Amino acid sequence: MKGIVKFYSLAKGTGLIIGEDRKEYTVKLVGIVGTGLRRLFEKQVVTFTPVGSKATEVQPTGETA
Repeated sequence: MKGIVKFYSLAKGTGLIIGEDRKEYTVKLVGIVGTGLRRLFEKQVVTFTPVGSKATEVQPTGETA
């Protein structure tokens, strides 16, 4: 599913993504795919797998909304 990052706090390692279905999904640092410094930016477009109200396997697409 695609979504847009509503906010992400690098200090807390958590944030919110608004999915295509307009629901909010919580994202945590461990749910972001990649190595090294993994971070998300406000209004960044991402793909993710929804599991309940959580976003897993989050991958930035390189686009902004």
